[in-house]
Amino acid sequence: MYMEKTTIILREDVKEAIEQEFGKRKISSVINELLFRELIAKQSGKMFGCLKGTKIKVKEVREHHDRF
Repeated sequence: MYMEKTTIILREDVKEAIEQEFGKRKISSVINELLFRELIAKQSGKMFGCLKGTKIKVKEVREHHDRF
């Protein structure tokens, strides 16, 4: 996995909370995990054409051949 260095500006209270919970050495990994969960993992559960926030069960989704 390729990692890229970048600079982010954290609010002081956020930085202190992360340091207290996880330690100074794990700030990058914690921020990466939070961003991954919020941005990437949520998108993988989305379905094309569904309204955001709509709960759809797999049984309710039609098969591809049912559309034609």
